[in-house]
Amino acid sequence: MAACVATLFLSACGPKEQKIYIVSTNDMHANIDNFPQMAALIDSLRTVHPDLLVFGAGDNRSGNPINDRYAEPAKPMYMLMNEVGFNLSCFGNHEWDGGPIALRNALGWANFPFVCANVTFDDTLQMPNVYPYTVFERNGLKIGVIGAIQLGENGLPDFHPKNANGSHFVPIGEVLPQYLDKLSNCNAIFLLSHCGYEADRETAEHFPQLTAIFGGHSHTRVAERQLVNNVMITQAEAKVKFLTLSTFTFLDGKLVDKNMQLLSIKDFPKSNEIVASMVKDYNSDPYFSTVVAQNLTPVESYESLGCLMTDAIRELSGADMAFQNPGGVRFDTLSARPVTIKDIFALDPFDNEIIQFTLSGQEIIDLMKSCFVTDHGPIYCSGCSYTYKVDDNGEMSDVKVKLANGKPLDLKAKYNIVMNSYMSSVFDYEHEDAGTSTFRSSNDMMLEFLSLHPELDYGKVSRVTEE
Repeated sequence: MAACVATLFLSACGPKEQKIYIVSTNDMHANIDNFPQMAALIDSLRTVHPDLLVFGAGDNRSGNPINDRYAEPAKPMYMLMNEVGFNLSCFGNHEWDGGPIALRNALGWANFPFVCANVTFDDTLQMPNVYPYTVFERNGLKIGVIGAIQLGENGLPDFHPKNANGSHFVPIGEVLPQYLDKLSNCNAIFLLSHCGYEADRETAEHFPQLTAIFGGHSHTRVAERQLVNNVMITQAEAKVKFLTLSTFTFLDGKLVDKNMQLLSIKDFPKSNEIVASMVKDYNSDPYFSTVVAQNLTPVESYESLGCLMTDAIRELSGADMAFQNPGGVRFDTLSARPVTIKDIFALDPFDNEIIQFTLSGQEIIDLMKSCFVTDHGPIYCSGCSYTYKVDDNGEMSDVKVKLANGKPLDLKAKYNIVMNSYMSSVFDYEHEDAGTSTFRSSNDMMLEFLSLHPELDYGKVSRVTEE
């Protein structure tokens, strides 16, 4: 009897195990069609882990016209996120796609807060429900979560600069120390980051106080545990294909283990009926099912679709050449089937204004080099083709451009070219002409182009070659 009492006493005095379970996703880009399965998967996890936290690492909108062109743009996503039970989100660069007023509307619809430590807003914007960090309590543990968003070379996230309008940014590394200090009494400190996988690794190298980084922006699929400076880094690709389940184990409040699993949403066999009904209702607008062309051959590359987009704006503007940044082409696969208005708006959800320039041949090459650095890839084109090499610094070199008539680009000659207003505002290269608006949008030109060319055959089209 005495031995049993002693055993019970020792057990009661032993270390107490505590666990935190967090589901994270990122870059959902309004892929509402996968929400019923995602909701069901999260429901199943909550039955096992009722204290589960659900985080989103930004870019909730931009990618599905059902959401982005809704009467109240982006509202479907936030209504669905509310129904799923998200606890927190950080900002992605695409949260600004509708400008600060649209962002303010989204914050008002969300039943959960947003965190971002490296942005401030003018008081006149009256942004609700956004904080540098927040603190949760689960199983007797304090959990601090700081938010972060990436910045480009122009000091802004990757959005059209005109959309900043009262939003002010600093690099996350400049402000992170003060918030780590404020949260030093927490059992765990997480960074909810829309900065990209490589940037998150760099942050982990400099800030080992972080327990983990739940990341986004680069659409990286992190399938196995990644520890950098003992900071765990996760990311779940994009477009509601995966979730990451992270588990943190504590003994008497001290962290002893951290791990993660990447869970497939598309392979989950169940669907949440309430969320499925909401998605069906959002998808019921027949306008988006209107057929505008027939695609004759399957397309399996971003470049082929970029060629389609540039052909449209070049023909409709009468320009010599047209250019499209790779980041503005939002999907890379189009099967041989009827093409709908929904497809066109999903391919180009930004619908930027088309700007006309007179550029020299040298300025065109400088534009190409700027795109390669700024947009992380070769520019897509119409009216020409080109080859290039990548030098030891990862920059574009030895660019050789051939015009549509087979002649080489004349570096001193002047050419009439068109591009979207995002490119004209963000790409940093020397050019004399400030540009003139065509007063037409990219989608307006695309739809007119398709009315003139209702059969598409871009499956094998390629105009860019890396040597």
